[in-house]
Amino acid sequence: MHWIDWIVLIAFLGYTIWDGVRFGKESDNIEGFFLANRSMPWWAMGLSVMATQASAITFIGTTGQAYVEDMRFVQTYLAIPFAMIILCLTLVPYFNRLKNFSAYEVLEERFGLSTRLFTSFLFLLSRGLGLGIIIAAPSYVLALMLGLPLNSTILIIGVTATLYTMVGGISGVIRTDVKQMIVMITALAFCFFWIQHKLPPDISFTDSFYLAGTLGKLQAIDLNFDISQKYNIWTGVIAALFLMLSYFGTDQSQVQRYLTAKSLKDAQKSLLLTAYAKIPMQFFILLLGAMLYVFYIFGSAPITFRSTEAVAQKDQLQLTGQILEHRYNATYLNRKQAAKDLLNNKTAENAEKLRQADKQLKNIRQAELDRQEKITGSSLNDTNYILPYFILHQIPVGLIGLIIAGVFAAALSSIDSELNALATISIVDWYKRLDTRDRGAEWYLKSSRWTTVFWGVLATGAALALGETRSIIELVNKVGSYFYGSILGVFILLLWVKRANGVGALSGLICGMGTVFLFDRIFQNPQDGSLHLLMPWEQIPEAFTKSIEYLWLNPVGTAVVVGVGTVISIVWKRISSE
Repeated sequence: MHWIDWIVLIAFLGYTIWDGVRFGKESDNIEGFFLANRSMPWWAMGLSVMATQASAITFIGTTGQAYVEDMRFVQTYLAIPFAMIILCLTLVPYFNRLKNFSAYEVLEERFGLSTRLFTSFLFLLSRGLGLGIIIAAPSYVLALMLGLPLNSTILIIGVTATLYTMVGGISGVIRTDVKQMIVMITALAFCFFWIQHKLPPDISFTDSFYLAGTLGKLQAIDLNFDISQKYNIWTGVIAALFLMLSYFGTDQSQVQRYLTAKSLKDAQKSLLLTAYAKIPMQFFILLLGAMLYVFYIFGSAPITFRSTEAVAQKDQLQLTGQILEHRYNATYLNRKQAAKDLLNNKTAENAEKLRQADKQLKNIRQAELDRQEKITGSSLNDTNYILPYFILHQIPVGLIGLIIAGVFAAALSSIDSELNALATISIVDWYKRLDTRDRGAEWYLKSSRWTTVFWGVLATGAALALGETRSIIELVNKVGSYFYGSILGVFILLLWVKRANGVGALSGLICGMGTVFLFDRIFQNPQDGSLHLLMPWEQIPEAFTKSIEYLWLNPVGTAVVVGVGTVISIVWKRISSE
């Protein structure tokens, strides 16, 4: 990377640390550290909510997802407006009235300490695991662009976020999130503009859309109802609704934003900002990936966007790689010519020729990825390397630093929020609640800062252990889906099931988690349609597929918790009264 880009990146990181740390004076007690003394404006909270979710996972993984597949992933977010309206009418007023620190404090009065602690423990477990993924995501970009080992880039990101979060508290987090959101959107908008700018002069904006549509890259809606498919409109509207209700309504990293509001109206407005803006933003990021695919029809693209060390290759695999490279170059030229022919004469025959050439190119790419898997001995693809490759090879000097700063901004805006939320639950729901000794305000403030450091170190260590993975955007949602539905079920029992008690809620929560685990391990044999329950230690046959995709685990968990919790509460009440 050029020295000018280094200066831009270092200046951004330096400003971010300074900007977050300078609000430390507003965090002179735990209410200031965790809730900014309930003084945040609605627009800052709204942008912070969006920034927390729009992490580097969104920046890198979503564009790669659209490049490799299509834009159907946007269906996952169709439920957000409905979820936000429901929350504004239910949980937000409830939390605002109680003036609590933690989303899980409210469970103790109705269901007892055990339910509160177990629910908060599930949050700590799920977000602790997810935070490692969030730190790992931008590290791929930095390792590629800065020429540093992956472990080094993970440490840079983890330490930076932990430092200013520890000092600045939630006030520093929200205020830096606002600026980081602006930097991220600017970087994404520039990438989109630059893709269009770098296309051949005779390829217009409408031509690029036409080619993307011909190749199926603009497909955003799938009306088929199939719970074994990851993305269709039913998954987005029904299954994802439970995910969004739980994420924005019971996840401390999100709830903590509107707990800092000056009033109930401000808290509701902050969520409605996300309701209006999230789907267009996600659509634009996916569109960026689709346009990137069109760009590489005409621009020079490697057979894969990641490579293996040549010294690790055997002679036979080297020969296979040379053959694939030759076939790829020839097919690439055929696809390029087919695209030009289609634009000159838009007939069904020319469109089919382009699709066939594109299919052949995809098959060659997959063959090369399979070859690389044999070399490395691990199952990897290049989804997370596509946008970084474009930035590195196409963006002008000076602006590369800005784009990398955008990735950094996306990462830090999610990491700082999670760190602050994890520290809040650790102190409020566990340490302060269980410690019988009378501690002063200064003690809890100091403990809050050191707990932030603890979670920062733990999450950074998890990122180091994680290494590389497949599509990051999918992985983080999969981790959440193990927990979110069951936690949402407990809050439904709290608000709407008057007969529910602590025994029922805790039993339902345990049963919900167990059921989600079992449902996630059900696989289907495509040959005869039979279902098989396979444990983690059992090897999954190559042809088997998941019978229930991960987003549907959310309504399953919710339904089991509510059902079991209600029944056990009624039975327990009858037994106790006898």
